[in-house]
Amino acid sequence: MPQSPVIKIIDLKKFRNSKKPFQAISPDILVELQEALKEGKKTVIFINRRGLATSVICQECEFVFKCPNCDIPLGFHKTNDKASLICHHCGYIAFMPPVCPICKSYKLKPLGIGIERIREEIKKSIIPTPSFSLIEGEMPDKEELNIFDKFNKGEIKILIGTEALLRPQLEPVDLVLVVSVDQMLFLPDYYSEERVFFYLLKFKNLCKEKLIIQTLIPENKLFQCFVKNKKKEFLEEEKKWRENYLWPPCVQLIKLTLAHKDKIKGEKEAEETREKLNRAINKLIPKSLQKNFIILGPAPAFIFREKGFYKWNILLKYKYFESKIRQDINPLLGLNLLSPILTKKELNLRNKILRHIPSSWKIDVDPKDTL
Repeated sequence: MPQSPVIKIIDLKKFRNSKKPFQAISPDILVELQEALKEGKKTVIFINRRGLATSVICQECEFVFKCPNCDIPLGFHKTNDKASLICHHCGYIAFMPPVCPICKSYKLKPLGIGIERIREEIKKSIIPTPSFSLIEGEMPDKEELNIFDKFNKGEIKILIGTEALLRPQLEPVDLVLVVSVDQMLFLPDYYSEERVFFYLLKFKNLCKEKLIIQTLIPENKLFQCFVKNKKKEFLEEEKKWRENYLWPPCVQLIKLTLAHKDKIKGEKEAEETREKLNRAINKLIPKSLQKNFIILGPAPAFIFREKGFYKWNILLKYKYFESKIRQDINPLLGLNLLSPILTKKELNLRNKILRHIPSSWKIDVDPKDTL
């Protein structure tokens, strides 16, 4: 049985008072990376963001460059010294202007970090620059496979990428560096912590010698359980939280999403749909079971405007009244697999309500997220 890698957590708070400019790669991680290169070892660096920065802001008037089609900041990229702003949702591209379009100030500051930022810091910090490549989710398959092949053969020493690094074509590596995972934990989604925990487990399985994670919140139970290999304890605590606040697997979750070109009309339709659901529950469901339907929303989606459409979500929590959730937690499979199969009566009652949802809405049963 292969030996588990050494796991190290770096607390980024200790670098807060440093007079040096902010670095996406902490000094501790840089030392580990340099040592691995000296010994001819291969390293994978994970960051869950593309681009050089996640947004650009004017320091004078605080204008943020946003996509004209989506309600999100444009990512900052640089290719062959040409700066551009790219939307990762609709593909919109614009050249980076030299000044702010609002106040004409030159003080434009990139915020956040992406895989291109990691590449730039490696170029500046390690001389001679080691051989490395970037892996992103939208690369052509042939190009991606070629990079994996070169890395597996040792022709490339550093691979920087997003979750695309977890493709089965990548063979185990000596050192894995997780440089930015905190923002994934702060997403307004009940599944955020479990999702990150299983990401880290996958990187642990990919790693042969040492896995290093840098974070501002090392005291978070997720990191504490991960370092101590307490997978089941983490999931048990997570399960208790979901039982208290009624999230899967303790209920069935149904996400209803409306996309509308007109903001005012869309908001009105979203409110009317909630009322329609309430009326259907009161009319069609036996009084003793009406409390088993819990409606949250409508609320603007996490990305409110995308590809020119405004989006609203309604979350419908459906409490089981006949079937029972499984209690035997499997640390390798996660909590959502504890969800039971609905009985015929449960299914019929649920579908009575879903039939009253207008065709303009997307119905997602057991969604992968609530965003």
